[in-house]
Amino acid sequence: MDFTFSEKGKQVIQKTKKADTRERKKKLLTRSDYLKLAQAAFNAYIRHRDDKNACISCDNWILADQPGGGWDAGHYRSTGSAQHLRVGGLRAALNCHKQCVKCNRFLSGNVAEYRKGLIRKIGLDLVEKIEADQETRNYSVEDLQRITQIYRKRKRIHEKIRQKLQAM
Repeated sequence: MDFTFSEKGKQVIQKTKKADTRERKKKLLTRSDYLKLAQAAFNAYIRHRDDKNACISCDNWILADQPGGGWDAGHYRSTGSAQHLRVGGLRAALNCHKQCVKCNRFLSGNVAEYRKGLIRKIGLDLVEKIEADQETRNYSVEDLQRITQIYRKRKRIHEKIRQKLQAM
């Protein structure tokens, strides 16, 4: 007996296989993988949030096609020294702003100028709170998945609002 599937049947089988593969890949992810996904979503949100601003450190507008061009989501307190301010929460969002690649990567964050720009942007009181924050936060896999969802959704909301404002 020879079976032939209709196009609809083939699509259902492909969809089922993709869903099964997605689930198996998801089971293989470690906490570190989820942290990377959360970091990527957080950084994309920060770059989008600040895309109308200049670099927080050098206050320059750099085109992406220039040498050293492009933008990063630069952390005032680095992710190595303040792991708890890496992703998630209000303090993490205040600790991270759009920064040119030159300042972030080649000038090691350009911290002195970053602090000046941060004081201009959010005020000395909040900068001192960020500097004094030593509260540890241990994110579970579920927390990291939620953080990823939140920042992806925030970015989409910002994009929709911006599109509506441009349409007016």
